[in-house]
Amino acid sequence: MLTRRELVHAAGAATALGLSQSSAAQAENPTPLAYSSSDIRLTGDGAGLQPQEFADLLNSLCQNQELESDNYLIGGEVEKFENYCAELLGKEMAVFLPSGTLANQLALRQLAGNKRRVIVPGLSHVYNDTGDACQNLSNLNLIPLAQEKATFTLEEVQAVIERTAGGRVTAEVGAILIESPVRRLSGEMVDWQETKKITSFARDNGIGTHLDGARMFIASAYTGISPAEYAAPFDMVYFSLWKYFNSGIVAILAGKKADLENMFHTRRMFGGNLYEGWPAALVAQHFMEGYVDRLKDAVAISKEFYAAIEQHPAFTVTRIPNGTNLTRVTLADSDSEEFRAKLNEQNIVIGRANLDNRFTLSVNETWNRTTANELALAFTSAVA
Repeated sequence: MLTRRELVHAAGAATALGLSQSSAAQAENPTPLAYSSSDIRLTGDGAGLQPQEFADLLNSLCQNQELESDNYLIGGEVEKFENYCAELLGKEMAVFLPSGTLANQLALRQLAGNKRRVIVPGLSHVYNDTGDACQNLSNLNLIPLAQEKATFTLEEVQAVIERTAGGRVTAEVGAILIESPVRRLSGEMVDWQETKKITSFARDNGIGTHLDGARMFIASAYTGISPAEYAAPFDMVYFSLWKYFNSGIVAILAGKKADLENMFHTRRMFGGNLYEGWPAALVAQHFMEGYVDRLKDAVAISKEFYAAIEQHPAFTVTRIPNGTNLTRVTLADSDSEEFRAKLNEQNIVIGRANLDNRFTLSVNETWNRTTANELALAFTSAVA
């Protein structure tokens, strides 16, 4: 079995798969992963920091600077981080919240006001994975569209609003939620041009709009559309701090000051007032700075890697239409657990295959620890 050191020396052999040595370009963007293990994780959106790694990183971030603690998420490093996020997204204000589930609900609750109907994607996290929190806790009536796809259209939105206006009892639509990328569609993105049509229509008709952009920074690395550009058409936007910024907890909700300046009261009412959030703020900002450029480097490695292994008879590569960092790789005529074990011996971590021997691989920053040549050689040697 080849070790990673042996793979480095043997990388030239991968040229038979049509690879170049250009993948080493990732070194142009420095990585903030010095305090995590050397594993190359082909699973998950983040670096997978272990407790000791998180503690070591936090300790290093606390050195040689005077830090100010927050008090129930108010002031201190949390306030500095909120200001940083607001400026990054081009919004007036940002609020630190313990989870995306709460961030999405509070956004819709605020935007809808007394207009209790809210249009949401049928496959959205809000509609499927929150235990009907918006309905039970905020008295919102969620109307699902696009039941089996990522994008609903302006025409579908207009049809709902016309039907609502024609009802015997007035019940106006107060907000529209769009989620992109869509988790239940393996990271597929919504149609951006259609999204801008919908948000423009909503703005003209006094309807609030919210982007569930939990993974929007990942989308930016694939599309070239900056996080600020994604946020611009929406009244509010949420993104996750733990999924790929490795903070362990917390979300950011950004928007207009008028909508958010008193949100800390609602946050407390819902039991979301953590006593201190400064550790998560420090770690998240550490990974946020330069993240999109670093992920672009990882994406480049992944594209070269996938192009190489799909030439090998043992692998079938299936890409997600309009997708982001998830790709399916099916293994032919090999034991999937033995294959995983061989990769693990080379510090390459992948999730388990399904019953069809299909793996779902995820691109994240740890791909920058290798090259496409090394990774393809590891995969082919694991089935040899």
